[in-house]
Amino acid sequence: MLLQDVLDAPELGIRLLHGDSDALTRPVLRACTTDMPDPTRYVSAGSLVFTGLVWRRTAADADLFVTLLARAGVSALAAGEALHGQVPSDVVEACVRHGIPLLSVPEEVPFSRVIEYMTGRMAGARMDRLQTGLARQRRLLTAVADGCSLDELTDRTAREFGVSAWLLTATGMPVAGADPLPDEDVDALTRTALTADRLPAEVAGGYTVLPVGSGLADRIGSWYLVVRHAGTPDAECLDAFGELAAVAALDRVRREERRRLGWEAADRTPPGGDIDCGRSPVAVVVGRAPAGTPEQRAAMRAAVQDALSGAVTTVDVAGRVVALVDGDESEVVAALRRRLGRLAPALARTRLLVGVSACGTGESVDGAVRSAAAAVAAARGDAGAVCVRAAELDSALGLFTAVPDQLRRAFAGRILGPVLEHDRRTDAGLLATLEAFLDCDGSWRRTADRLHVHLNTVRYRIGRVEALTGRDLGRIGDRLDVYLAVRALA
Repeated sequence: MLLQDVLDAPELGIRLLHGDSDALTRPVLRACTTDMPDPTRYVSAGSLVFTGLVWRRTAADADLFVTLLARAGVSALAAGEALHGQVPSDVVEACVRHGIPLLSVPEEVPFSRVIEYMTGRMAGARMDRLQTGLARQRRLLTAVADGCSLDELTDRTAREFGVSAWLLTATGMPVAGADPLPDEDVDALTRTALTADRLPAEVAGGYTVLPVGSGLADRIGSWYLVVRHAGTPDAECLDAFGELAAVAALDRVRREERRRLGWEAADRTPPGGDIDCGRSPVAVVVGRAPAGTPEQRAAMRAAVQDALSGAVTTVDVAGRVVALVDGDESEVVAALRRRLGRLAPALARTRLLVGVSACGTGESVDGAVRSAAAAVAAARGDAGAVCVRAAELDSALGLFTAVPDQLRRAFAGRILGPVLEHDRRTDAGLLATLEAFLDCDGSWRRTADRLHVHLNTVRYRIGRVEALTGRDLGRIGDRLDVYLAVRALA
């Protein structure tokens, strides 16, 4: 219901004392009555507030009362003439100062009659909207049954209301909609979708974000419907896109079910099995969520796949996403950092780690998978909720990760076997000390500080490692061998 509808009822005789044509198009969501000096507890945004002016003792009272109404976001104030014979000028002036439309209710018209009139109009309008919405939803479902795509439905609904619309994933990837959005706008839209207290929500630039489905329970795995409009969208427009969102939610459920079945099939693949990529050049992406609930990890599986539009993927039982992606690895890394970085505001107590191998060809990408997995392991030390790393194939460690697992384990066992056996029998902590020593670039003092032990303890343990392995950690070649063996155990 609009404010103009109240003025258009001749039987009420209500007059407009302040307000322009734009004010008359304000929606009125409810009516309430108060004569308390502080109306805050009794009014809400979008209300038409009726008052008999009993609270007014001096002209200063009017400014305070109207100030509180403005802060509450009411649509308008309706003042009765019964107490003073007219609406005092100080009340009119306060409404002018604060931009609150002001109506004057004649002495002989009780507020109850006006509210009863409004209630009837609102109930009729709700019923009309409900019937219109049901009819529109039936048309949408019929169109889907006839094979109409989400892209066609989104475009059709947008043209009906003269707006633009998009269907986006939480990573900002388009599912349906108009021309591509600027990255900066997508960043703002996904941030609002993932962090807003409630949806729909407004975003600068004339956008409204609506949830597809619940929109709050699983923000990372959800879709979002974005509408761009000139000015404030009317209720019918938002209703129509809400109905479209309900239809899109059904399509999303079907896609998620197909994806889940694909995951289950991939999870049954024997661990360590090769992934055939034919002869096309591909980069391998490995993603892992090392913490969080199974639901959170599943949502992030979906997010990684959404961010890799068109990728061929498999998933193992540990929750690791393995994807084959066409394109240069530097471009893949840049795209993933941008897209997956949009999820950071919604990640609470978990992280998303992603590694990307170099681009290559061949009948098997087994080595590339290990290379990308090593990049994931290295990303654990990075800061941030979302970390995307490229494989370091320009280093000895990067090359070492491409060696088959069996050979790497054999290499590590040959060099560190005596150390592992000694730790097993005595719990001496030699391997942990060695890892810290190598990570501290061979610094005795820094290693002791990190492990919270005496300097001589570090010297003794490293001496035992050298004796057991037959390697001199002061020599660069021996230290490199031991370092690679330690990393092979990680």
